[in-house]
Amino acid sequence: MKLWRGPFGVSLRACLRGAAAPTALAACAAVLGARLGAPVLTADEDATAAVTLWLTLPLLVTALACSLIAARTWPTFAAQRDGADTIRRIARGPLGGRGAVALGAIVAQLALCIPLSIGLTATVGVPSTARRHVELTPDGPAVLDRRGAALTLALPAPLVADAVWLRPRAALPTGPDATAVRVESDSGALSSAPVEFLESLELVQLAFSPRPLAKMTLTQISGHVPLLFDAGSVVVVGADALPRWANSAMLALLSSATTLVALLLAGLLGRISGWPTVAATIATTQFVQWVTGLGPVGDAVLAVARGQWLL
Repeated sequence: MKLWRGPFGVSLRACLRGAAAPTALAACAAVLGARLGAPVLTADEDATAAVTLWLTLPLLVTALACSLIAARTWPTFAAQRDGADTIRRIARGPLGGRGAVALGAIVAQLALCIPLSIGLTATVGVPSTARRHVELTPDGPAVLDRRGAALTLALPAPLVADAVWLRPRAALPTGPDATAVRVESDSGALSSAPVEFLESLELVQLAFSPRPLAKMTLTQISGHVPLLFDAGSVVVVGADALPRWANSAMLALLSSATTLVALLLAGLLGRISGWPTVAATIATTQFVQWVTGLGPVGDAVLAVARGQWLL
């Protein structure tokens, strides 16, 4: 009962009351936008970009609302707020109750975002299952520029896979022919014929029967287009289909980290700044984390939209 009446409970109740309506409106806008935009999206890249937008919008609104409401509810988050001295006498300690307030905001955000994320991913076009995607990095020089050149790539741990995605960068060609590459694992060739590349960042999705993979070798058979395999150019896709709802719940959990960072900066700055500065700091911090890609949440949204397992 003391916990419910203290700063944690005050923050939790205030965030649930204040953020529920904006969250519901943003969710309705996302679902409506996804339904209206679906008929005009033909390319996979366009569809993925649209899904990330509709996933980001409601989760960002919830995170922003919870962090602003929590900071506004508790006077010690900003200097010269009415009631701050009284709160400091009641909530003793270096944080003055701000830690419990931040925890209440995070719990409220999770209570809203977990069902929201699960429902959105089932509505806006996210693949019905998630698969592990493992990016491989070559052991040596990552260039295929002549016949017989080879790259060896090792997985961090053996994985039962049924697909490999290849997307190398291409340099200026030295002749007219596309470069043919043989893809092999430690158990044999992964395709009956070599795969060919003519353009930079050309994606080849190589599917095969499920098999355990621990190491791969790429060998240039012929062609005149030098290929660079840098980070993200080779991705092994796991064969096991994992539940979408668990991936969505993990996205909601990661999204709560943005509120923790925003309230941490707000608490530090609020020692010497008033509420307008604190509110601007929270809004800017949330925007930077969600929109500019600074932090893990942007990559997590993209991974969920592509059906990639987050763990």
